[in-house]
Amino acid sequence: EFQGMQLKVAYMWVRLDAPQLRPALVQVAETMDKRSVLATEIVKGVMLPQFVVLPLAVLLVWLALVQAIKPLNRLEERIRARNPDDLSPLDVEAVPLEVAPLVSSVNDLLLRLKDSISTQKRFLADAAHQLKTPLAGLRMQADLAQRQDASAEELKQSLRHIGRSSIRATHTVNQLLALARAESSAAVLAHQPCNLARLTMDVVRDCVPRAVEKQIDIGYEGADPDTDGVVLQGNANLLQEMVRNLVDNAINYTLPRPGKQAMITARVLVDPFSRALVLQVEDTGPGVPAAERELVFQPFYRALGNEADGSGLGLPIVLEIAHQHHATVSVEDSRPGQTPPGACFTVRFNRNLDAEELAT
Repeated sequence: EFQGMQLKVAYMWVRLDAPQLRPALVQVAETMDKRSVLATEIVKGVMLPQFVVLPLAVLLVWLALVQAIKPLNRLEERIRARNPDDLSPLDVEAVPLEVAPLVSSVNDLLLRLKDSISTQKRFLADAAHQLKTPLAGLRMQADLAQRQDASAEELKQSLRHIGRSSIRATHTVNQLLALARAESSAAVLAHQPCNLARLTMDVVRDCVPRAVEKQIDIGYEGADPDTDGVVLQGNANLLQEMVRNLVDNAINYTLPRPGKQAMITARVLVDPFSRALVLQVEDTGPGVPAAERELVFQPFYRALGNEADGSGLGLPIVLEIAHQHHATVSVEDSRPGQTPPGACFTVRFNRNLDAEELAT
């Protein structure tokens, strides 16, 4: 400090040439005012403009963001204003390009949700429609059994009708549940290696008592379970349900005729050239006319002119399970030119798909 002013001093000892002289001290001092003035000028020239530019930049960025997200705000308003039952896809063209993939994913989700809701509505409608008849029969037979003047024979007959109606209602409910399970299991149940020959043999073995009761010769022929090529990627429960419905359908429509043996044959074959896996169930029943071969796969369709018991859901279940395993289903006469011509249902599996494609 010198005369009330702050100083900054730099010093240095300088050795002189004469040895008898002591080193000299060189000092240089300057006042601190120069540095204060420089700092003040820096603040005025640099910092003060920043206080003006920074808020202006924030304002411009905010206005740009508001303008940029206006399409998203309009999209939000459209979604909020939608009817809860409206599951139609969103307009991809009306949104910014950056969020178009997100909107496409939402549209895919809406489509799957719409299909799921449609399946549930169809299941409820089908269940209500199909259960009306057996339930009405149960109620009518119960009313008849409660008559005071009903004889013992009439009471037994009413009880038999009640038993048949309850069996029919139970079968219809089981078929409806199987159809609903088949339609909703594609993305839920995992695929694993399944031996189609072993599954088919197990189903045929379980159906023998029912076939024997109707005097039908039922059997299995074709590839053994140890044969190469009989294993495919799929869901064992659904595949077994598919085979069971084909065999049950054959048992329902195959009736013994005088002088002719009623027969049902289930086969699992492996094409030696294409290695395609084929499941066949053929019978000696009345067959399926060519005009009805596509209609029989529709739910609740029953061919005219026959009295076979059933719910009309077995073949739709077969078709749904086959589609989930990337297979095709066809039907043709098992004995062309003969009377009755019989029916042969063929399920051909696509062996060119790997496990990952089957799972999706």
